[in-house]
Amino acid sequence: MTTNHPYPRQVQYQITPADYNALRTRLSAAAVEKGGAGTVHSLFFTSYRNRIPSHPIQEFHDGGERDARFALHYFDNDPTYLMLERWLDQESTRAMVTEAECRALLSGETDWLLDRRNPVLQDFHGCLTEQMLLPQVLLSYHREVYALDGLDLWVALDTDIHASLQHMDFLDPELLARDALGQTGRILMEISYSDTIPDDLLCLLEETAPRRKLLGNRLLT
Repeated sequence: MTTNHPYPRQVQYQITPADYNALRTRLSAAAVEKGGAGTVHSLFFTSYRNRIPSHPIQEFHDGGERDARFALHYFDNDPTYLMLERWLDQESTRAMVTEAECRALLSGETDWLLDRRNPVLQDFHGCLTEQMLLPQVLLSYHREVYALDGLDLWVALDTDIHASLQHMDFLDPELLARDALGQTGRILMEISYSDTIPDDLLCLLEETAPRRKLLGNRLLT
């Protein structure tokens, strides 16, 4: 599964199973599937002063307009390939992290963030102190990625979403068990893009998933 992409902007929707089935059919006809499908594991950092987010993906992207938000990710149950994502001003920037560095971070060791001399990691170190960030919510989900021919964007469909509050379990994907969205069967759709979203894609989404709920920024309303 392709884990990194050049498109810094994202919007998210919550859709129904019926929307999901219709979108898969239409996207398969209109897109070249790049990166295939795989499992994503994410750990979201929030201030200890705040409540634990009930919708961490939504609040991660919404909060990026006010201050930086951070999350760790790894893919296909392989924690040897880890990525720290910073979401700020509706744009995503990323830095690679080793498994040993991640284990040190989960144990409270943060000096290595400055030693790496990476701007994302250095900003994360400052926010850990200034905002008193803590690792709070883990998410695990299955992701399908579709890249549309000739367009600088992709569409991802996320299913089988589970959550845990035990951040020390982050590197053990077998321990993620609780459904993050309740017993609704809801699915998330994410559009990642570099500049704008074409009108024909907006029309496809409107025709296929009219009941969708926007979770990220408001560029599509």
